[in-house]
Amino acid sequence: MEEYKDKVCEPVAMTYGMSENLVNSGLLTQISSLSTADKRCLIGYITQEVVSEEDIDDDEVWDSYNSGLPPYTLEELYARIDESHQQYLRGEVYTEEESREELKREFPWLR
Repeated sequence: MEEYKDKVCEPVAMTYGMSENLVNSGLLTQISSLSTADKRCLIGYITQEVVSEEDIDDDEVWDSYNSGLPPYTLEELYARIDESHQQYLRGEVYTEEESREELKREFPWLR
């Protein structure tokens, strides 16, 4: 297991940009047990909190989540999954530090 200590794992990627307070709160582990309807309600609630705190309108919030790219088809998603699996098998992976640096470059507001 020692050989993989610098590799990115899903929990690290999923919590990138989150405060230690949020990560350690236990909230994230509770989300997976919620129904889809409850998750949608939670997203709406959090969105309204952000809108209120940052004094921006709803359209601006949702526009930030929609980059204007069309959604992928299932075939495209499966092809992307297969390609990433092949990259993994070829050893084309990033260390955790390399991944963090790339995320910082791509999403500077998460710092």
